[in-house]
Amino acid sequence: CLGLGLAEISLQGSSNFRVGNTQNATQGRDLRRFTFTDAVTWQKNSHRLRFGTEIEHAPGTGFWGYCDPGCVSLFSPEVVRSLVPAALIPTLFPKLPPVIRTNDDLLNLPFAGAVIGVGDPSQPPAFNIDQAKQNNRLRFYGQDTWKIKPSFTLNYGLAWNFESTLVNRDLSKPQYLAPLIGNDLSPTDNNYKNFSPSLGFAWNIGSNNKTVVRGGAGIYWETELLYRRLQERAFIGPVGNGRIQFPSTGFVVPQNLTTPIIDLGAGGKVLKPGDPIPQSLTTLTLGQFMQIYNQQIGAIQQRFGTLSNDLSVRNIQLNKSAAQLYPSEYPVQRSYQMNIGIQRELRPGMVLTADFVRRVFVNTLLGEIDYNRFQRRINGVQTPIIPICANAAQRNDPTAECSTGSITFWTPGGRGVYNALLLRLDKRLSNHVQFTASYALTGQSGVNGISNLDNWFQSYGPQGSHHILNISGKVEMPWGFELGIISSMASRGPVMPSISGVDLDGDGSGSEPIPGVDFNCFNRGCGKSDLAAAVQAWNTKFYPNGPNVAPELLPKDATCSAPVGDPNRLKCRSIPFLTLPANYNFGDWFSSQDMRLTKKFTWKEHYTLAVFGEMFNVFNIANLSGYNFTINSQAFGQPTQRQSQVFGSGGPRAVQLGARVSF
Repeated sequence: CLGLGLAEISLQGSSNFRVGNTQNATQGRDLRRFTFTDAVTWQKNSHRLRFGTEIEHAPGTGFWGYCDPGCVSLFSPEVVRSLVPAALIPTLFPKLPPVIRTNDDLLNLPFAGAVIGVGDPSQPPAFNIDQAKQNNRLRFYGQDTWKIKPSFTLNYGLAWNFESTLVNRDLSKPQYLAPLIGNDLSPTDNNYKNFSPSLGFAWNIGSNNKTVVRGGAGIYWETELLYRRLQERAFIGPVGNGRIQFPSTGFVVPQNLTTPIIDLGAGGKVLKPGDPIPQSLTTLTLGQFMQIYNQQIGAIQQRFGTLSNDLSVRNIQLNKSAAQLYPSEYPVQRSYQMNIGIQRELRPGMVLTADFVRRVFVNTLLGEIDYNRFQRRINGVQTPIIPICANAAQRNDPTAECSTGSITFWTPGGRGVYNALLLRLDKRLSNHVQFTASYALTGQSGVNGISNLDNWFQSYGPQGSHHILNISGKVEMPWGFELGIISSMASRGPVMPSISGVDLDGDGSGSEPIPGVDFNCFNRGCGKSDLAAAVQAWNTKFYPNGPNVAPELLPKDATCSAPVGDPNRLKCRSIPFLTLPANYNFGDWFSSQDMRLTKKFTWKEHYTLAVFGEMFNVFNIANLSGYNFTINSQAFGQPTQRQSQVFGSGGPRAVQLGARVSF
């Protein structure tokens, strides 16, 4: 793959196929942090007051040559066969490999899209670098522990934190973005109201000091990863400022391409010279795209030229596409957390604790969302919010309001809720035995990725394991032996089966969750009978007379613009007839039992040699993972891997020996 000259190749339809250098290479950091902290404690009568501050100055520069020289996505053979009628594959994809073994096999796969790194990889880029390279973090707090009576203590406090350069406050938004974010083009501003109040109590019930009730609540603020603002500085900065992700849609069909390119996502349209390279399924192969890349990359790099400090023209106006921008309003993520619990000493050395915990997370990051809706289809026609550039003259005109690709924004606004009952039994070391047993009954929900660009919260649903059990302990044995054990178990997480290569509503997502069931309800109340009913409803809707349909009558999704009877309709993506395999699963429980046997030798009281043997996953439980939940995949409901194959909990049974010298 390295011989192809690409940084990373991934396959649509495969979650674990990557070849080539990582997309994050090359990169380096030269970061420094200077931190000042101070705290004062003042005890006065029944109050214990604490005040403090933390001030951090963090300058630094680096480089990040992401997608150097490009990150490419291809359609896997399985996806092509699921989207294209078998009779058309020899004509449209004559060299489609049955499996992937060589570079030539990769070169013959259909091209799905790419990001090409163009420009100076310095981070932050040169414009306003003295301001952009540093972040100042301030935190001030005050709190009081008030012992109202010997059996009751009240805690309360308030903190405030602030960071100066989490967003690009020195760069206004260009007028080019007004159709996406409105007429407020002012720079994204800092958050100044990050106040964190807290309140808690501890109450010792009774006179025997065996039962304690405690509780508390507070507001907590998240920070922002500093790397997230770096790409925006390149896109909305002046021409030549930094490194941009140039989309493959900025490349065009050349005059000298001998084999015609058929866009199956546009109803079988034959692309003409000068048309942009689409990101839908076409007959363009990776090998053909590499030829186009080599012919056109020089002119693309030259367009972005050397650094200009003139903000009248920005990189995005030449690129006509962008990634990782910030909306005008960008609230920092925060959480509201509370808990109440009771602790009881059952007998000397043994304590039982029960806690109810609730956490509500707001303004959580939904990820990068394409505000331009570049892949949106209306009546089968690609219709982004900023129209597609009609020709090369528009693409090269910085004043033209047209686009060649997606324009993504970091988007807060998500919400998550975590409720849990936590039980814990602790036995201190006595009679040569010590152990801790904990169990969590959890109910967690949130946004599970963006599957519908018209409704970001369509994917709101359960998350995480419902039951989690951990037991650990040690036993001191005769003759200096010691046995330690750790047992961990967790139930299956929630699952949402989907259909790939289908866009029913034209939002450009390219994948649809199976309709008729709540999102992520499998392993959370839904079972195989519910999935079978949903699949039957799907087939009844799209294939009322069964799967044996004439090719010209196959149902098509929203990406098809060709009407019934048009020969080009045969080349559109078909809505698949769904068939569930005889055997499939919605994931696997996790279970692992690990142990260590240690023998200690002591010499002259100050020197100890401990020789130990460890066994991980004693019962060699499979702990299968990597399940495929795409219904129209042959691998639906089948695992593709196990837990980590290195030494550690959950992987295949493993044994290791070791020794430790203490003195």
